[in-house]
Amino acid sequence: MPISDLYKLQPSAPVTVDGHEEESVNLALQASPNTSVGVVQGTVLLPNGNPIPFATVQLYTSQGVPFEQVNSNPQGQYIIPDIPVGSYLITAAEPGYLTPVRIPLTVTQGRPTQVSITLQPNPAATRGALFGIVRNVSNNEPVNNALVSLFQINGGTVTPIGTLTSNASGQYLFAELPDGTYFVQATLAGFLSSQSATVTIQGPEYAPLDINLTVDPDANTGTVSGIVTDQATGAAIPNALVALYRLNAGVEQIIQITRTNQGGLYLFGDLPPGTYRVKGTVQVNTG
Repeated sequence: MPISDLYKLQPSAPVTVDGHEEESVNLALQASPNTSVGVVQGTVLLPNGNPIPFATVQLYTSQGVPFEQVNSNPQGQYIIPDIPVGSYLITAAEPGYLTPVRIPLTVTQGRPTQVSITLQPNPAATRGALFGIVRNVSNNEPVNNALVSLFQINGGTVTPIGTLTSNASGQYLFAELPDGTYFVQATLAGFLSSQSATVTIQGPEYAPLDINLTVDPDANTGTVSGIVTDQATGAAIPNALVALYRLNAGVEQIIQITRTNQGGLYLFGDLPPGTYRVKGTVQVNTG
C-alpha cells in the first residue's frame, strides 16, 4: 500500500518534564505541497544486468519536451523526485553506448514509478572522426556547399571513402572512421580545388582538419570549342590549324592558335568576356 504525507512532518519546541507535571504541546501542521507529485526511479543497466554508473537519465513530457535530468549513481541507480502526476517519456545516454528508444511511463501521486533502462554498447565507439571547416582563404569566411571528399592512404594506395557538402558555417564531419591515415579534398565552382594535409586517427579520436579554398582567377572566363570537318565529306580533320581572334570595334586580333586533335576537336579556354571569331585551315609544308 503506497504511503503519502498529506502534511509536512512538524516538530515541536523542546519540552522538559520535571517530575509529576503535565505539559501541553500543540502542533500546527502545514499541508504537504507534494500531494500531487510522484517519484521516478530505477537503474541504468547493461544487457547482462550490470549497472552503468554516472549515465545521464533524461525525462521528457509526453510531447517529447525535456523536463528533468539526473545522473545514475555508482550503482547505476537514479531517482527523479517531485514530478507532477501525468504521462512522460524517459531514456538514458552514456558515451560508448547507444541511446535506447524513449520509454513511456505514468507518474502517480505518492507512488514511486519504477523504470529500468538498458543501454546497448555502441559497436562504433572505438572508431574516430574527422571534422573541420572549409574557408575562403582570401577573407577567412566559411564556404557553404563545398564538395568535401575523404580519402584513406594505405601504403601507396589511395582509397576514396566518402563525399559530402559543407554546411552554411563551412563545417563538415566524417564519423565512425577506422584507424588509418586520411586527407580531404574540397572543391566548389568559382574556387580552385584544394587538398588538405594528412592526419592519422587511432581509436576514438576526433581529429580537426580545416581546409582553405582559393578563388579561381579564371572563374569568370569561358571557352570556345568545336569540330573542324571536311565540307564535302563531313569527315573530321585532325591537326588542322585553328586561330582565335578577338573583335574590338570591328578590328580582329589573333590571341591564340591551336591544332585540332585526332577527332577534329579544338578548344580555347580561360577566355574573358568579349567577342571572338575562329578561323581554321590546313597547311602543309611543300618544301
